[in-house]
Amino acid sequence: MDKKRLQRTRDSRMIAGVCSGAGRYLGVDPNILRLGLAVFTVFGGAGVLLYAIAWLLIPEEGTPTSLAEDLIKKGQESPVVQDAVQKAKDSLNKTRTRP
Repeated sequence: MDKKRLQRTRDSRMIAGVCSGAGRYLGVDPNILRLGLAVFTVFGGAGVLLYAIAWLLIPEEGTPTSLAEDLIKKGQESPVVQDAVQKAKDSLNKTRTRP
């Protein structure tokens, strides 16, 4: 039996496939989810933020990891990022040890 998995779809997408993927996962029409996001966007702007977060966290069909996981992995492997993190840690340690 195939395990049901939340994924952004490649077909029937309008922007990144978040609503069509969530609709397929939940068994509802993606247009209902799109309408809900539009309402959240009009009343407070949260719809755009929710969509962007979902875009980063939900993997696309056929990929094992999400964009956020890929970015974190690339950041951990990058010497520039590692150097920046070390400098930030050193700076924090200096401010903590000052009298």
